[in-house]
Order: sequence, then structure tokens, then C-alpha cells
Amino acid sequence: MVGVKYLVAVGAPSVILQTALQIALQVPAQPALSQSTYNKNGKQIDQSQHKPYNTKPAWQTTGESLARPPENLKEKVNLDGIPEYTGKQRFLNGLVYDHVGKQGPNYVMTFNVKESPEQVKEWYQNVFQMYKWNITHNDPSSLMATDKDFNTCIIQIAAPVTGYATKDEHGSYTIRYQYAKAR
Repeated sequence: MVGVKYLVAVGAPSVILQTALQIALQVPAQPALSQSTYNKNGKQIDQSQHKPYNTKPAWQTTGESLARPPENLKEKVNLDGIPEYTGKQRFLNGLVYDHVGKQGPNYVMTFNVKESPEQVKEWYQNVFQMYKWNITHNDPSSLMATDKDFNTCIIQIAAPVTGYATKDEHGSYTIRYQYAKAR
């Protein structure tokens, strides 16, 4: 194959990944192979000759899209039905989307925490149960729940965010909260 380079590396995974990424960025991009599909009349269509259906930016009105670009949050925001995390946390960043389709605002906030990812997950799992949220998804790194008003909350748990972490921080989480109705 033209343009393919093989990499054999020994070292820490992060170093290997960084090296592979640097090599990938140096390899000139090859044009994609033309993808052919057939229309309903059985005629072959060359997809490379057609523009994508939606060429507007996501924040422009296109049916169920965003009303406008998200705004940066300078500090954490209190969310309905979710108490403030009682462990040691530090707000890193956040966004608020005005509304998505007919739903209300969507808040996304990321925190580094002193506690382990397991402790953070357990704390939020207990909160969802205590506040009578319906947990609809539960895996080792995330939780998703819906309350009686159909607001949705997703908690994604991970290691501390690189570049922000201090020696005392052992985990991080991102909370995504979607209000069901416009506010």
C-alpha cells in the first residue's frame, strides 16, 4: 500500500501513542477510494460527487439542532435534583448549550477530584437512588439516569484530566445534564 508506514515501538503506551501520532501526521493524506452505492432504481452513484446533506454549522437552525454556539461556564452551576458533590473537587471547565431542539439547556462540566473514580461513581449512584432517579445505564466508567420530569444526567468517570491534575487528585468526572423542557 502506498503511504503506509509500519511502527515497531517499545516503551510506555503514552510514548508509543505520541510517536505513532507524530508519524501519522507526517504521512501525506491519501485520497479516499470512491465509494459507490446504488439508488432506488439500481443505478450506481458515486458518493464523492455529492455534497453532504447538511452543510450548515451545528449551531444554525436545522430542525433539532442547537439554537446557538455553546457558552463557556466560568464556574460550576447547581443542577435541579443533583446535590453538590461532597468530596474534594475542582471545577476545570464547562459549557452550556442554550437548548437542543425542543428540550431545555444542556450543561456539561468537568471536575478533577481527590477521590478515586470508583468512589465518585459510588457517590453518584447513591445520589441517583436517594433522589429517586431511574438509572438507565451503568458501566464501570459511566452512569446515566432520568428523573420524574424526564431530565437526563450522565456522569462519566475517569482518571484526572491531564494538564490540570495535581498530585492530590486521583480522578475526574464530567457531568452532562439535559433539561427536558425549555426554561
